[in-house]
Amino acid sequence: MKKAVVFIALLPAVILLVLAVMRIAEAGPPQRAADTYIHALASGDVDGGKAVSSGKAAEAAGKLEGQNLAARVDEVSTSVQALGRGWARVEATVELTLQDGTADVGWYDLDVVKEAGGWKVASFREYAPNPSGWSLLWGRSKDVAAAKEVFAGYLYALAAGKWDDAVKYLAGPARKSMEASRDVLSKGKIIGKVDDLQAKLVWARGKEMMIRFNYKIDGRETGVMAVFYETKYGWRICHIFNFGRF
Repeated sequence: MKKAVVFIALLPAVILLVLAVMRIAEAGPPQRAADTYIHALASGDVDGGKAVSSGKAAEAAGKLEGQNLAARVDEVSTSVQALGRGWARVEATVELTLQDGTADVGWYDLDVVKEAGGWKVASFREYAPNPSGWSLLWGRSKDVAAAKEVFAGYLYALAAGKWDDAVKYLAGPARKSMEASRDVLSKGKIIGKVDDLQAKLVWARGKEMMIRFNYKIDGRETGVMAVFYETKYGWRICHIFNFGRF
């Protein structure tokens, strides 16, 4: 009798455990397909990318032909955000070392579908870093100091008209945006003299931080928010947006 009561009491926990194990097992194949696809795109492996993709994702892999890409994937972190019948939405954070030896990072959404030949990546979208969840702000003073130094280097490079040096402090969307503006921004000084740089940590979790900066450009007060990511080469600025003073 007692054994039956114990079994009944434990049954919900056992069911939840079984369901969790089943979910992990089901999430494995789409995650592996996403991981393989990302590695192929980063290294310029056209055939490898096509083998695990279809539709627009396969077209994207095909466009790598002849581009002579040689980025090295340092780390890929994937998580299944949604899982249905023959479909999964996978989020991926990808850390890279580019051909020039500098760091880069990207955030991607991938729709993965189950076809006759197995799981295939059907769509591939890049997005800006999206901080989420509660953060713990203590114990981050060294990280904030390092990020402030990076941001200062970025501003001083811009003020000196050193476009190539400024880009090296960036990664992800911030880097892509600046590289897209090379023809305009690389022709001279982008900003004036920078003074009185102040930093305040507003959010941090794992390898990501959001810091609010105040500084003066030619005596004019400016305030921005910057999202940082910790690469193997140190903190890099991934997203910057105006926010005003604090």
